[in-house]
Amino acid sequence: MKAKALSVKECTWMSEECHLVDELHGDFQRDSLCLPNIFRSKKVKPFTRIQTGPTYQVYYTARELLLEVLDRGAIQELIRRTAGVKAGAKHQSREQSTDLSEEEYAEALTWFSIVLQNGLSVGENHSFGSELTLKLDRWQGVLKRNSFQTSILSVTRLQDAEKLEAISAFCSHLTRRYQALYTPSQNLSVKKYCLSYQQAPCSLYLAVLCDMSSGFICNMYLYCPEQLLRRSRKPVVEQVVVHLLRPFCSHRHLIQLDSSAWMEGKLTDIFCNLGVNIQFVPFAKRTITKSASSSSLPVMSKHQRTFEDSVSQLVAHLQGWTGPAMFLLSDLKGSVVDEFLPGLWVTLHIICINTFVLHTLQGSGRQVHLKEFTKTLASQLAVDNSVTVPVLPRLNSNSYQETSITHLPKQRKDSSGPLMENKKQGCEKHPPGVCGLDNSGNSCYLNAVFQCLCSTVPLVEHLLNPDTHKELARCKCRVAVVFVRLLEEMWLGKSSSCAPVEARSVLCSILPQFNNHSQQDAQELLLFLLNALHDDLKKVNQIRSSIRQPRQDQNRNCATAAAESTIVSNLFEGQLSYMTLCMHCDHQAHSTQSFTVLSLPIPTDTIKCSIQDCLSLFFEQTVLTGGEQMLCSVCELRRETAVLTCLDKPPEILMLHLKRFGCKGKNQVKLRTNVVFSTKLDLTPFLSSSAQNSSCSSYSLYAVVNHTGHLNMGHYTALCRNALTRTWHSFDDSVVREIQDSVVQSPNAYMLLYSRKPLHKPKIHGL
Repeated sequence: MKAKALSVKECTWMSEECHLVDELHGDFQRDSLCLPNIFRSKKVKPFTRIQTGPTYQVYYTARELLLEVLDRGAIQELIRRTAGVKAGAKHQSREQSTDLSEEEYAEALTWFSIVLQNGLSVGENHSFGSELTLKLDRWQGVLKRNSFQTSILSVTRLQDAEKLEAISAFCSHLTRRYQALYTPSQNLSVKKYCLSYQQAPCSLYLAVLCDMSSGFICNMYLYCPEQLLRRSRKPVVEQVVVHLLRPFCSHRHLIQLDSSAWMEGKLTDIFCNLGVNIQFVPFAKRTITKSASSSSLPVMSKHQRTFEDSVSQLVAHLQGWTGPAMFLLSDLKGSVVDEFLPGLWVTLHIICINTFVLHTLQGSGRQVHLKEFTKTLASQLAVDNSVTVPVLPRLNSNSYQETSITHLPKQRKDSSGPLMENKKQGCEKHPPGVCGLDNSGNSCYLNAVFQCLCSTVPLVEHLLNPDTHKELARCKCRVAVVFVRLLEEMWLGKSSSCAPVEARSVLCSILPQFNNHSQQDAQELLLFLLNALHDDLKKVNQIRSSIRQPRQDQNRNCATAAAESTIVSNLFEGQLSYMTLCMHCDHQAHSTQSFTVLSLPIPTDTIKCSIQDCLSLFFEQTVLTGGEQMLCSVCELRRETAVLTCLDKPPEILMLHLKRFGCKGKNQVKLRTNVVFSTKLDLTPFLSSSAQNSSCSSYSLYAVVNHTGHLNMGHYTALCRNALTRTWHSFDDSVVREIQDSVVQSPNAYMLLYSRKPLHKPKIHGL
């Protein structure tokens, strides 16, 4: 491996990329640019048509901001194909993945930091190539022992198409993360760049969708024209622009595109009916200048005289940049370099550039140039503390101030985006546990579930116990650890809202069915999340029991049972008993089944019923006939069977799910029956005889998940009772307001959470 400078320079579209093919659009679908989303939320994305400037999420340090995007999921997505390569397999299964450990993640960051220490220069600049090689020599020992470098070298042995697939998956992960951090303005631009190592060309090209007002790169696409032409009959430029604009359709953005992609007006026809306005501009006029960037800005005050220079500095990289990249020695001897390593480092450069843009927008104090910023950021990524690159004080600040770029809105409250507040507003006092959650793209179902679990005091107390936190981190329990971090921010943080980006990313990495921007079922997510937490907590219990090493068999059995039991099962798990009666010989059989959520049917042909009616319908005696007949062990034949269901063991936390989505004939519909419920619930009529003698059956309501809309479009919100203030709050993503007890009842109720014991004031360390 060798480190050399790689140049990224803006260029025009080639004629072969715009080549028109006969019957080009015969198979083009009008909605091919839109997300396949039949459950589209009313708050799917933080975009509005009246928006005049970008909005962005506030973070404290540049390192934290970069790691929000370059997380474990991104690294895992990049190297998950290496297992098959190392094993000698020709192809790697899509489902096969590698579990990234803390050490492997740290090695990946170290590998990135070593090469990035020379910074990132705007424009073509090869002067630091020799300096980089000298600096890299003292790190050769570290690089040889670095497992991430071994994985990357394995990826370079893949076929060209597989290499591009790996890069594309990596870029897609990063793009999804950025969509949660930054909402672009209406004026965007598609730019194309060619890659070269000194005089050696690269067959890989880069196309980006960038925000002209800030220089933020909203989407990226690395491609080889020859491969795209082999894959589809559509022109390369159309395929590239479609990929870049897919997440931003139907928002009426004005997209600036170089006139070399004119295609006799064909490209305009393709996008005109899809919510995208294409404006073709000659290449010479697309250069970003100071005056062009600030022409619409208000007059600066005395303390903002450097504003125009700041804007010019922010967007200067859009003309091209030069940075350090890794190459194989065989590449350096040939005329055309490998596609994967340059593509990987171009992607990493974009992460650094976007971190620079976001941090500059939200920062204050002395302006830092991109090269100096990248070198400093690289020094903070390295695990080795011997790095001598000076650290800028502003990058280590533990507080922030509102940006001085005044054309960005200081306060903006979209129907789905975060509320942009100034420093004074961000520090307003709010009750612990009352924290809004930003919508990161159709994530209202996720936010509603998080709010309900945040209000489940016994669970929060256990997870926020310092000893539990340490044990979870020691056992590398990914889901539990990120969920604990989120709970800490919601209970102990100072902000009135936060972005659960990390928690969503980890959940999506282990639950791929939620790894999209489609609206999902809140009840289904809740079950998967509780199962994941239960599995993580079992790891802790198993390590505890193995340390104790009980000697007697009886103690071993007790330890095994204790290892299988967690705070999740203790709180949420109940047990149903079933008695089956043969209608022919009266033979009885008994069985039990554990449950976490009771899914209750809603009476049909009625506009209003009570929760007791739904429970009665669930527990009513049923008779199995026809094809549902059960095999009687006495008759040894299938007989009509009566089934009686009872609640044998009521859980501490009772979760009721109202089955509002069903079928009416051949059509799927949402049942809008108004299910009336109260804050008190008595389960005595549904208990088994043994449970009636030993269990308390009175429950108190503490959380509700509501669903508004219909089957094809809807939105989730949560109503939760705060045990500390004993008041109810409405959580509509990041919007939180206190409500009266009388308005908790709603015809939109989808899930009800009851507690058997009154929820007391939480005992949380640091509260």
